[in-house]
Order: sequence, then structure tokens, then C-alpha cells
Amino acid sequence: MLDDVVVKNVAAWRDLILEAFSRNDRLRLDIAEATPVDLCGVQLIESARRFAESGGKTLVLERPAEHFRNVLRDGGFITGASAEDLRFWFHQENMS
Repeated sequence: MLDDVVVKNVAAWRDLILEAFSRNDRLRLDIAEATPVDLCGVQLIESARRFAESGGKTLVLERPAEHFRNVLRDGGFITGASAEDLRFWFHQENMS
């Protein structure tokens, strides 16, 4: 089982996500609060989200992405984020 959602594991995570989507229309990613997530991991999650949407599927995060909020901020994922983006990443409508 993979843990860290970081550059060295991105290809393996991608393969797991694609395999899961080949069998399911809805996928819930459970990224534990202690799990390291780097910018490549965030980009993979966002790509998986867009892949899902383009195929009529759904990707959701089991828990809000609070523990890697800084990565999202530094990577430009929060600035100008839509309500939909905020719901996906943080399970909220706005940044309060």
C-alpha cells in the first residue's frame, strides 16, 4: 500500500487511481493527516479530479486537505479558487 503522495510515488498512485476508476464511477481518496503530500502529489490529485469530471465520474477527498494547505497555497491552487475547488479541497464554500 502506498502512503506518501509525493513525486517518487506519483506513477504508482496514478496507476492505482486509474485502476479504481476502471471499476468505479466514484472514488474517495483517504489521505491521512500524517501523510506527506508534495506539489507533484497535489498535481496528481487535481489531474485525477479533472479526469474523473471529463468521464462523468467523481473524485472526492475523504477529509479536508488542511494538512497540506501550504502546498496548495504555494502551488497556486488556493488563489482565486472557485467555490467548487474549495469544496473539493477543504469541504467549504469560502476561505474564512
